[in-house]
Amino acid sequence: MSKKRGGNRLKYQVEQSIKKINMIGSSKKAFRDAKTETGIHSVSQVKHALSVSQNFVDWAKEQGVRDLFQLKRSHYREYLAHKQAEGVSNGHLINIETNLRLLEKGMNRISVEKGLSERNWVPKTRLIDTNSREKPQNRSQAPEEVQRYLDKLSDNARIGADLQAAFGLRLREAAKTKVAHIQEKDGRLLWVASADKETLNAAQGVTKAGRERVTPCRPGYEERVRELIQGKEEGQHVVPVKYNTLKSAYNRAGMKGSHAFRHTYAREMLRSELQTRGIEQEGRGMLERMLENREAGYRKDHLVTKDERPLYKIISAAMDQVQEYLGHGSGRIDLAEVYLKGF
Repeated sequence: MSKKRGGNRLKYQVEQSIKKINMIGSSKKAFRDAKTETGIHSVSQVKHALSVSQNFVDWAKEQGVRDLFQLKRSHYREYLAHKQAEGVSNGHLINIETNLRLLEKGMNRISVEKGLSERNWVPKTRLIDTNSREKPQNRSQAPEEVQRYLDKLSDNARIGADLQAAFGLRLREAAKTKVAHIQEKDGRLLWVASADKETLNAAQGVTKAGRERVTPCRPGYEERVRELIQGKEEGQHVVPVKYNTLKSAYNRAGMKGSHAFRHTYAREMLRSELQTRGIEQEGRGMLERMLENREAGYRKDHLVTKDERPLYKIISAAMDQVQEYLGHGSGRIDLAEVYLKGF
């Protein structure tokens, strides 16, 4: 490793370790399909891994650690105990464990490349029970609640909020949306992020991990979206202000995070999917059972009878469709608990 000394050496080693598992731009799904060990696929995850790891090595330096590859399991356990004593939440402790595991993975790759044995300073079993994390909350919003926030936003920030509500976009995606991302097919408006990096509506630099995506507009927002793009060039951004400006405007309006728009979008789109099939009430009941099974530690189809199986399959397919709209993978009952519970 580098000959850098002290804290600088440790921080340099952290940066190199995280760099080894930086796979932004590569498909996580492709790695899973090939049963190949994956790494980090999003900019935000890289930032989190670096931040948590740098805080950890600052503490480790105080314990006499001068080289990252001197770490032992005792350091891991003592650091978690130290953070617990500070009173941080279990959710934060779980995130620390997740990111220290990523750090070890990067260190292992460096060791293997040098012909050395893998590192083994992270316990195989997590110290903090992941079930102790604060339960997911329904962050969808009633129309009147949404309107109260919108009334407090500037005209420019309101455009970002409308895009999020229309397509279920993340705030950063809304800020980076160009006119070219909004397309019409068979009379419906779609938000299309292409895998082709050379196109104006490229997913790269816009969606999480640069994943391509096709997301339909909520019918009630189509007229507003057409109004927003009217008269603008394909390469123009729809929102005339940057991401940080949008985020600040939301905070000033009293909004507790921008994901509420995605939650509302998810619920409304699932309701629409089931209404189209004429099974909204039955669908609600089946989804509730699936989520209760997850909470109890069972498979999501636990106690689903043979006669109920067709309905179960329809609900699963509808859930997967909505998750796809949001840019999530299929079969994610964990995300359904966050986005769709109590729709």
